[in-house]
Amino acid sequence: MAWAVKREPTAFADTRRAKEAQEIRDPRHLAWIASLPSVISGAFGCEAAHVNFPDKRFGKHMRGKGTKAGDNWTLPLLPEEHRTGPSAQHKTGQEQAWWEAHGIDANTLADRLWRVSGDTEAAIKIILEARKP
Repeated sequence: MAWAVKREPTAFADTRRAKEAQEIRDPRHLAWIASLPSVISGAFGCEAAHVNFPDKRFGKHMRGKGTKAGDNWTLPLLPEEHRTGPSAQHKTGQEQAWWEAHGIDANTLADRLWRVSGDTEAAIKIILEARKP
């Protein structure tokens, strides 16, 4: 009698592809993040900025070039803080150092915001707390 073992879609996938298949995509969360004040300046008019560097505390691994973290790993930044300004997150080439220079534990903050997604009052409190020197 023949039988087959059911395999998960990522059972024999290489690590990079297996991780990509598991990333969270949530347009509502991205829109909500963009509605919050910047974690750097506190100003409104933000974009959702993906936090792409690895962090073993959260099981986040190195990403392939040109791939984004899941939408649960996002923080609100003004366009000039995120990508258009001369010292923007995307222009430094050293994302983790950029966040550290601003005194922000980016992965912890993104995780905390994901856990309260949609609760703007709670998110603003979390952001204000994270921005304290």
